[in-house]
Amino acid sequence: MKLTKKLSTKQFFISQILLLSFGLIFLAGLYYILNIQYQKPKGPFLAGPITTAPKTLRLDLDQPEQDSLFYSPEVLVSGKTGPGSLVLISTENFDSVIKSKPDGSFSTVLSLDEGVNKITAATFDSTGDSRSAERTVYYSKEKL
Repeated sequence: MKLTKKLSTKQFFISQILLLSFGLIFLAGLYYILNIQYQKPKGPFLAGPITTAPKTLRLDLDQPEQDSLFYSPEVLVSGKTGPGSLVLISTENFDSVIKSKPDGSFSTVLSLDEGVNKITAATFDSTGDSRSAERTVYYSKEKL
């Protein structure tokens, strides 16, 4: 099949402009579908929720060991908690509040009564949560 009719220059330019126009309209529609219609949400949660790591209140009592026997009337109570936290150390006859160091460690010396002594350490945070640890130790004036 042979085309014998030739296009004039005016017709050629019009056909090229129409093809270019239809191509641009097609690309604009494709851009709209891919980018504008399925646009990501804008707002404060674009990078995910804004949260902080959960802060757990902890209290680890290192000394004295549970059911320890002491022959001296004083015992060292030490452990770890949050930095700068207040720790309440109590026995049946004595209560003491100490502040932990910047690394979270704390220590104090307690006087023991003869026989069984229950030592309780407790710490609290600003929301009212608390943690406590308890040890039972024994003090004897006579060495066995």
